Amino acid sequence: MSEAAAAAESSPAIELRGFGLTYRGRAGDRTVFVDVDLAVPRGAFLLLVGESGSGKSTLLRLLCGLWESREPSPRVRGTVRVLGETISKRYPHRLHGPVQAVLQDEGLLDELSPRGNVELALHVARRSPVIALGLLAQVGLDAPPASTSELSGGMRKRVAVARALGGEPELLFFDEPTAGLDAESARAIARLLVETHRATAGKRTTIVITHDLRAFENLHDGYLHIEPASRSMRLLPPNDPLLRDRSATRPERSVVDGLDLRWVQRLLLEASDFATASFLTIWRIVPRWPELASRTLWRYALEAVAFVAIGCATVGGLATFFALRNNPLEGAFTGALITGAGKVLVAVLIPLLAGFFFTARIAAGAAARLGTMKRTGQIDALKMMGVRPSDYLLIPLVWAIGVALPIVTACGIAFAALASLIASRIVTGISPHGWARAFVFELDRADLRFVALKAMVSAILVAIVTYHLATGPKRSGLDVGRSVNGSIVFGMTAVLGVHAFLTLLQYS
Repeated sequence: MSEAAAAAESSPAIELRGFGLTYRGRAGDRTVFVDVDLAVPRGAFLLLVGESGSGKSTLLRLLCGLWESREPSPRVRGTVRVLGETISKRYPHRLHGPVQAVLQDEGLLDELSPRGNVELALHVARRSPVIALGLLAQVGLDAPPASTSELSGGMRKRVAVARALGGEPELLFFDEPTAGLDAESARAIARLLVETHRATAGKRTTIVITHDLRAFENLHDGYLHIEPASRSMRLLPPNDPLLRDRSATRPERSVVDGLDLRWVQRLLLEASDFATASFLTIWRIVPRWPELASRTLWRYALEAVAFVAIGCATVGGLATFFALRNNPLEGAFTGALITGAGKVLVAVLIPLLAGFFFTARIAAGAAARLGTMKRTGQIDALKMMGVRPSDYLLIPLVWAIGVALPIVTACGIAFAALASLIASRIVTGISPHGWARAFVFELDRADLRFVALKAMVSAILVAIVTYHLATGPKRSGLDVGRSVNGSIVFGMTAVLGVHAFLTLLQYS
């Protein structure tokens, strides 16, 4: 073992020196910690306690690297070290995995089975997936249901514990693990956490954020107690009379005086995050999860193709029908009219409408899925396991939409052409051969290349816009709904902009 590794192992699990923390909320700046000196020993099982609003969740987000990139960064004073690593403005990615948290919403991935959730953590930790069943049995689930949706509240917490254990974390947080459970179930979960902690023989530090002290009675090594009045935190022994009149004064909130420019800061953070997503699309374009990208691609193509085909066929048939029916020359130059319709439909109108129909169908569903994942802590759970959300969600989405939209556009063109043929036969009685010669007369390879280019570029933008809007902060279901609406509106705007620009570029 190197000297650096030995020094890291001998250091406290968490070390705070002159630590202060202020963050900017909707009501202004709020200071939750001032000049805290604290060392959390390795191997301890501690309860992090304090009244609601005292800063427990804020501290958890800081120590686990869960601070929102689109929210103003907290102002941290002093020194913060986690497992020997200094926490600065940028959270070290190497701590994701060694530091994990089981959040109150558990963050189980709905699209995976209970076993699949555990296997994902094992895969990221480069451990055998065979261990998954053993970990589930260890937490009391010898025969888990096939679907995550079938899990009860207590079972969900057990699966979340098993998944966290799969990553062999050195520092493990639990956020209100007994919330919503009856007294007996809460005590069972508390014993489970202690048993899994002791099984590591002191190699893991466990910190439980809880208000349910009775469930953990005689099971812990002490308290990390937050005192709102002094905005400090102390390590107390397990027999300390914790709740005996420790001041209940809440932390002060600072009000922003003068001109409030927080909206400018948030706008800049939104722009920076969108730019980051765009950069990652290029920098990490090779999919780390190719099976996920492939599965998503075919699902999107199959889900959208019928809707797009029907819409494009309707427009193609009606456009041809009215062009021929309202011919001012009473049947003359029928071939020229069909030629013009073919050029406009294939090169301009149908690709644009296919992009609109596809975006309306797929962007809404993708935004709802990603927004729900954000709202229920599934994206934070990915981070905890050491999975980059951009690798697991963004890149597969880019590949899926980027390939599916050109395929669906081609189907839309084919059905629009078929509808145009039927309309031409109804109005003029033209033969299929005569219609085909006229319909494709003005089309060339450049038209097809630009159609493919417009579909791919607009698809990539739709994917990035959808991911950006759906993975932003979600405090309620209303935020999820807004992200769905925004994905449709801004996605269709992106499609319109790309098609307008490239079409003018091609024909100007």
